[in-house]
Amino acid sequence: MQEHSDGERCLLVFCPSIAFESTFMRRRSSSRPPRKAPRSKAVSRHKVRKRGVLFGLLRLLGILLLLTLACGGGAYLYFSSGLPDPQELRTWRPPQGTKVFCSDGKLCAEYFIRRRTWIDVATLPPFVRDAFIAAEDSDFYQHQGLDFGAIFRSAIRNLRPGSMKSGASTISQQVCRNLLLQSTERKLSRKIRELILTPRMERSLTKDEILNLYMNSVDFGQGRNGLEEAALYYFGKSAAELSVGEAAVLAGIVQRPADINPVSNIVRAKKRQTYVLTQMERHGFISSKVAASEIARPIVLGPKAPAFVGAYYAEEVRRILVGSFGSKRVLEGGLRVQIAMDTKLQAAADDALRSQLETIDQRQGYRGPVAHLPIDRFAVLRPLFLERLEQAGRRKKDEPLIADLEALKDLASLGSSPLGDEADPDEPAPSLERRVAKAISIRTLQPGAYSVGAVVQVDDKRGIATVDLIGARARLRFEQLKWARKRDSQGRTSSFPTVLSQVVQMGDLVRVRLEALKGDIWTASLIPEPKVQGALVAIDPHNRHVVAMVGGYDFDKSSFNRATQARRQPGSAFKPFLYGAALESRLFTPASIINDAPEVVRDDTTGKAWKPKNYVVGSFQGGITLRAALNQSKNTVSVRLIEAIGPQAEIAFAKGAGIRSGLPENLTLALGTGEVGVLELANAYTTFQADGDVADPITVLKVTDPNGEVLEESASSPLPGISPPVAFLTTSLMRSVVEEGTARSVLELGRPAAGKTGTAQEWRDAWFSGFTNDLVATVWIGFDDHAPLGTGEDGARAALPAWVSFMKRAHEGVPVTDFQAPDGIVEVRIDRTNGLLAAEEMPGTREYFLAGTEPTESASAVDPNEFLLLDQGAQ
Repeated sequence: MQEHSDGERCLLVFCPSIAFESTFMRRRSSSRPPRKAPRSKAVSRHKVRKRGVLFGLLRLLGILLLLTLACGGGAYLYFSSGLPDPQELRTWRPPQGTKVFCSDGKLCAEYFIRRRTWIDVATLPPFVRDAFIAAEDSDFYQHQGLDFGAIFRSAIRNLRPGSMKSGASTISQQVCRNLLLQSTERKLSRKIRELILTPRMERSLTKDEILNLYMNSVDFGQGRNGLEEAALYYFGKSAAELSVGEAAVLAGIVQRPADINPVSNIVRAKKRQTYVLTQMERHGFISSKVAASEIARPIVLGPKAPAFVGAYYAEEVRRILVGSFGSKRVLEGGLRVQIAMDTKLQAAADDALRSQLETIDQRQGYRGPVAHLPIDRFAVLRPLFLERLEQAGRRKKDEPLIADLEALKDLASLGSSPLGDEADPDEPAPSLERRVAKAISIRTLQPGAYSVGAVVQVDDKRGIATVDLIGARARLRFEQLKWARKRDSQGRTSSFPTVLSQVVQMGDLVRVRLEALKGDIWTASLIPEPKVQGALVAIDPHNRHVVAMVGGYDFDKSSFNRATQARRQPGSAFKPFLYGAALESRLFTPASIINDAPEVVRDDTTGKAWKPKNYVVGSFQGGITLRAALNQSKNTVSVRLIEAIGPQAEIAFAKGAGIRSGLPENLTLALGTGEVGVLELANAYTTFQADGDVADPITVLKVTDPNGEVLEESASSPLPGISPPVAFLTTSLMRSVVEEGTARSVLELGRPAAGKTGTAQEWRDAWFSGFTNDLVATVWIGFDDHAPLGTGEDGARAALPAWVSFMKRAHEGVPVTDFQAPDGIVEVRIDRTNGLLAAEEMPGTREYFLAGTEPTESASAVDPNEFLLLDQGAQ
């Protein structure tokens, strides 16, 4: 073997082509004999030049190959570092949301990032698995994770001008991307990691295990992940019950979940289903007969699950759970929660408050349409909305649908600017009009449904306006719109309209509530979304369960829960705590005579002088009983009471009943100037009904983990708050408010009840809080910005109707029971004019007293003319 110098040895190692050339030339020169006839110099030079170019190319290719291998190896080492271990997927289970169940056992809320329910694909019919393989990765069981043929075909397709961009990810790659890398970002680094990790995963898991992970985690649109949740949502059945056609629909969704799902676009879903069925036939999964039969059938969606009630209640529960367990565990930990909501009572509360807020809003005047769109512009857009409506999936055959055009208010701001192009719906950047058409909500056409439509005809002579709801037409009548005085942004109203065109005009987008179908057109009412807000809370006094809670008109528009997050002045609805404190002091009884007369009061705590006035100006009656003073809500008497017992006594009594908010330590507290929450006030009123026992209101009853282990459990733990006799006496005074005073509409319940109205200064807050022997409820009405509700919008007019409406439905079928007097209460017959014992020969009325405070002197022994001048306490 011939020796080589160090330099030659180096060349042999790093440049094989040069080494080969050197060795070849030496051998040639030493072994071959000289040529007989040397060729011409021109030919020799040409061959030498050609040979040099060839060897140069070989050298360049060698260097490039080495560089490529070096770079590839370096990239592999770099991107391989820190990759997750595919073995982790063997025990992986998807994050599960929290499910919330109401007191009647019904599912009433869910908290999740994505809905998921784990199933074993091996338990499903084979055609379900085959549908996904045919749609997404027909060579799934043949390749080792990467389909290089598909990658090449996709690359060629993507290079074609104007072609729709597509990928070539196998099912294995999708599992790797979604579960191991947990990233869908379009970056080369992510793709490289995916290409490295996918074969590793294939070596760690079986094909069936990979497919199981895929079908339990893939996105099916509409917030559903995993096959089981998709089957339940779209077809109302478990995945094990799917037909071949239904399985093909679901397999087709995963290509573009937001656009191809049959709820959003049943036309595209059908087209994609046909493709999947064709692929299943092509690969031998189903026969041509089965494929043709399923292609011929329309897609029929399953019945829609009933909508949850109590959105504000559900959000309050979520906030409580997050405070206890953290957001991640609530959204992904699979908790199971039992709450105190009663779905029947919650639905009644939702309806009662919504209806009353709409009534009050009409009294405020009409603020105008949702938006205005020129009618010619609407005519151009209408075909897009009809197309959107036709594409929407039906839950049952021939289900009537309408399109809610509220999203048009954003388009209306464009005025008469040129319309966008009419490109294909699949275009990467659709026109604004198409984006709005895609954004409109689809609603089922049924009585009671709310929707925004466009006014397309106004006939003053007939007093009729026609509203196009896209899919149906509705009619507004002027007789029902005479309330619609124009109201400006400062709250000023014009005179009442005299013709229909003063209320609505062609092109107005108006919110209506459908009433009944007459012929081919619906009767409807104009129902603008109210600006006024409210809250309603109901508590079962026997266990402190919050059975219903409403925190506003529409949770989707405002999630601020006015039942728990707002603090407002209760006005006279706070007076029962003052009267209770006065009774507890034993300085006063229900029969005590107090002077209802004007008086200038100097508040020692503030040093300010003020003159309290009654609700009805100038309505001073002189000496009246404590009972009469409360049922007529006399402010002058309330101020005299707090002067006698002090603000601290009222505060202490309110705290004993369950009020936790800070209260002003001055005389204005007698008129309810402290701020409290709706749930807080309802719970404090519950203390009166519960014989004085105080406890916290309960919303969350029990929380368990996915294995059933109890993590938290709540139960009422009542403690003595106020004495039972005082609680009963205060309740008795509030019964007079219902039976003789400002809240006589409560008598419509046909059962014993007690309560108190409340109105804050300048009509800013309206309240009614009251109870029967079975249920406590509090209603608040007001504007979020503390604007006045308007003259006359007091507790009896603005809040009480919602309370009565709710309590009527809540007590349907409930036996009538009365309040029972506890020990420590005595009942005697008195003369109401003076509060003393009624003589046998005189008319009298029965009155309750704390034992030891009842009058002992007969009215006949007192000069009535002298007694009426007195301003005294208990006798």
